[in-house]
Amino acid sequence: MAERVFIGFGSNVGRHYANCTRSISEVLSDRRASLKALSSLYCTSPVSSIPQPDFLNGAFTIEWGDSATKLLSLLKQIEKRMGRREGVRNGPRIIDLDILLFGRAVIRSPDLIVPHPRLHERRFALIPCLEIDPFLVHPVFHKRLEEFLDSIDEEQKVSRFCPVREEDVLPAFQELSHIPICSSRVEAP
Repeated sequence: MAERVFIGFGSNVGRHYANCTRSISEVLSDRRASLKALSSLYCTSPVSSIPQPDFLNGAFTIEWGDSATKLLSLLKQIEKRMGRREGVRNGPRIIDLDILLFGRAVIRSPDLIVPHPRLHERRFALIPCLEIDPFLVHPVFHKRLEEFLDSIDEEQKVSRFCPVREEDVLPAFQELSHIPICSSRVEAP
């Protein structure tokens, strides 16, 4: 059975918009993935003590017809193909792809933790997810995601940048009419 998966993405190196849209397109080119919704892009401050440019971040949901570990493997392959190199933790990167939620699953393995272990601490991940589904509940804490926003440090800046254009992410073979491309229903606090 296919799972509804939330994937977070971000870039602060090179052509940010192109990096983000290419990464989404590459995920969607896999036959196991079917796009269900796509957030706007957000300009976000880095959550790091390392000096670096702001990020473009967002999220999208897919139905995924395989395991969480197979999806993680696909995301890592895409990051590598796009030029991501292992480097300084929380440093600048050409692309970052993270499984934020995998259905309601709670996964703890050496290679994968789902929900993402810092999802509830990061405005740049919460706000795009809430734009897609304002009623999402964290499967570990059993709280709505929006409830975490007030407890996050105000220094995490998030502002809506732009919507993602469908033609920039969808493979030619995918149907467009059923995919909600979100407008900003959740404003960055």
